[in-house]
Amino acid sequence: MKMNVKELVKHAVRAFPCKYQMYRIARLAVRQAKPLHIDNARERLMRIHPKPAYRYKRPEFAYAQTDRDLSIIVPAYNVDRFVGPCLESVLSQKTQVDFEVIVVNDGSTDGTADVIAEYAQKDDRIRVISQSNKGFSGARNTGIDQARGKALMFVDSDDMIAPTHVDALMAALRAGDCDYITSDYTDIDEAGNQIGQGKPRKFMGTAWGRAYWRYVWEDVRFPEDYLYEDTILQYLIETRFTGLQVRDNGYWYRHRNSSISHVGSGNIRSIDTYWILEEMIQEAETMNIPLRDVYELTVRQCCASVFGRRQQFDKQWIPVIFAACADFLDQLQNGNDDLVLTSDLSKDMEESLKTRNYRLWNLAGYFEIVNTL
Repeated sequence: MKMNVKELVKHAVRAFPCKYQMYRIARLAVRQAKPLHIDNARERLMRIHPKPAYRYKRPEFAYAQTDRDLSIIVPAYNVDRFVGPCLESVLSQKTQVDFEVIVVNDGSTDGTADVIAEYAQKDDRIRVISQSNKGFSGARNTGIDQARGKALMFVDSDDMIAPTHVDALMAALRAGDCDYITSDYTDIDEAGNQIGQGKPRKFMGTAWGRAYWRYVWEDVRFPEDYLYEDTILQYLIETRFTGLQVRDNGYWYRHRNSSISHVGSGNIRSIDTYWILEEMIQEAETMNIPLRDVYELTVRQCCASVFGRRQQFDKQWIPVIFAACADFLDQLQNGNDDLVLTSDLSKDMEESLKTRNYRLWNLAGYFEIVNTL
């Protein structure tokens, strides 16, 4: 079986002996690096790409009563090549679960609306909602608002699901003492061909590949106009609800060259990497989530997540984002004495930000990314 470059790198890293010891040696070499101070870092980011205007307000479901077992929400924007196979896979589920499919046409300008209408005419489980473009978060939020199911799932309109995926997740959700279920997934290429084997979801905080009881979303919606909107899963859902894992690879995640992860450097919206952290801390406070419950997550977001997205930034932005994160962490720590970190790597990340050690920040971020390949 052929192995792609990422798989080769992953196996090489895992096979490399004593990588943690080598990290500790490198850490000693960079701990004495000169601090990097950049004045007014946040204001500099505002000039590159201002913080989105969205502000959280408590949402409401349009339907007080539920008359379906499950609502499957499919946001769709300019995906006429992919939405047909997506809906075909959803409608072909081998299950006794009574589900509806809410397809939100988010102002598409290609043939997406026609493809959706064709499927809706053939299957009354599909409900089509058309709206002016609100972005990925806005489309998902509309689907949540209109859901009539006791449980919710999200399927991106360029992805597909295996015939038994709904049954696997719903059986686990009903049987488990939990609020949501997370599945594994399988990568497919743009043409729909499988890439490698199924993958665990330990390090991916995405909304898809999960089944949630409806009440999980009672006071949560995706932050509109932001990239990296799935960050809410870690901050607002995983901190308040209990999840379980099911070993099912039936979510087929399509890799497309036009996706945000494949956009080249200089995409100003990638600055949302920083802005989404401010938004999440504000929303967590609104929902009475203690800072101590999200502090370690925030430290790792300020380091590993920023480092992992570095290819999307203009190189000149990276030190500015680092400085903005360091300033932000200072503000969070002020007057909070109960903030605890559980891992040595998290402590290194915190140290790099507190001491403005840019080299240690890069090293810790790189080591985290390598370990999660």
